[in-house]
This record gives sequence, C-alpha cells and structure tokens, in this order.
Amino acid sequence: MIDEVFVHCTGIGPKTDHKLRQNQFKNWQSVLNHPDSLPISGSRKQSLISGVKQSSEALKNQDLDYLISQFPGYEHWRFLAEYFKDCTFFDIETTGLSCYEDDISVISAFHQQKMHTFVYRENLDDFLDLADQSTLLVAFNGNSFDIPFIETYFNIPDIGCPYIDLRWIAYHFGFSGGLKNIEKQFNLYRPTGFEDVDGFEAVRLFNHWQKGSEKAKKKLVNYCQLDVLASYLVALELMELKIPTFKQSQYQPVFGL
Repeated sequence: MIDEVFVHCTGIGPKTDHKLRQNQFKNWQSVLNHPDSLPISGSRKQSLISGVKQSSEALKNQDLDYLISQFPGYEHWRFLAEYFKDCTFFDIETTGLSCYEDDISVISAFHQQKMHTFVYRENLDDFLDLADQSTLLVAFNGNSFDIPFIETYFNIPDIGCPYIDLRWIAYHFGFSGGLKNIEKQFNLYRPTGFEDVDGFEAVRLFNHWQKGSEKAKKKLVNYCQLDVLASYLVALELMELKIPTFKQSQYQPVFGL
C-alpha cells in the first residue's frame, strides 16, 4: 500500500507516477529490481531510484515520521489504510483556544481497541505514556489544534509519535467542513443529547464541573469520547471508498453511554 506510489520522490509528479504504473512499475521494489527499464532518464531517474531506496529503508525501519513528511497530503490515506488496526484515534477538549492560557480538560483515545480517557487534574500526563506506545496517532484537525496544543501545554518538543490529520484525508476525498458535517454525509448520528454539543458547550460543561457537577463532567468526557468514536467511524467510511470491503476487516467498536 505505502510502497505503491512514487510522487513523494523529487521530480516525480502525478503524470510520471501514472507513466511508471503503465510500464508495470507497481511498487518500490520493481524500481529497484529493474532500474534500467525505467521509462524516465537523467536526473529524474536518479532521483527516483534514490528516493525509493531511502523510502524502502525507512519503511523497513518503520520510520513513519520520515515517510509521512515526504508524502504529499493527498497520499496520507495510505498510512491510515496500512496501519489502521494500530492507529490511536484521539481528541482533546480544552477550556479555550489558547495553548498558552487555557487548559486541556479531557483527552480521549481509542487505542488497541479500547477507549482511554485522561482528565484534568487527575491523569492527563498519562496520555503522553500512551502516545509513546502508539504506532500512529490520528486526530481530526490534529495538525492545527490538538498536536500543537498538547506539545505547548506539556512543554514538550514533540508528541513523540508519528501522526496524520483525518481532516485533510477527508478533504482530499472530497469531504470538507467539520467532523459533524462529514459524519452526517455518511449517515452517522450522535446519541440523543449530544447532537448539538460543541467546543463552546464543552467549556460550559467544564465550568459546571469545576463547580461540583459530576453530571457535567460525565457529559464532557462522553462528548470527547464520541468525537474519537466519530473520527474512527469516518475513517472507516473513507477507507471503504478506496478499498471495498475494508470495513469488514476492521474492528468496529460498540460505544454505550
């Protein structure tokens, strides 16, 4: 899956990628096995061979950070498809938009087919241990919000795990807008009482929780968990568009409130 594309190599665009496939170069190994038969020449040929060698070595060593950084965003779906069962889907709720002034109230993560929840002033730091154990982190809008917020909040140089953004995978599949909007396009609906809960409501729930409302805390935690579950289910639907029967091979969680 990951080794069946060449556009990440310098000088290789979609047109040349298509030309390689037409000439039976279906994966990286085929390039390494038959370099003299490549339908390109000169610097582009050398760049392709060099890029494929580096990529093959990175894939062998499971260096996903390197590979993700080299692949264009519209090809990141390949990592999701290849490592789906090993992905850790996560989401954070915060008390505001500033990672310098506001707090993380809840982090939920679907990791190894189990929902994990980390709560303000209880066990938030434990999420970093889970991230260290993860193969690939996935969040909706994670590149712009969740990842930088976590790194700044915990004062760490990086989250310590490769990650991809489901929002942009969805975008390149033709689905734009927020997570809830995309859910509805796949006929995915949230339980009664959670249809209209959003980030602003999450702040209100946090404030009520801090005043002693366990009910507000529970709803906030459940909302965060539902965001994670929704991300997982949307990812399943997106992969099904690329790979028919994909959902049949994956674990589909049942979540009860």
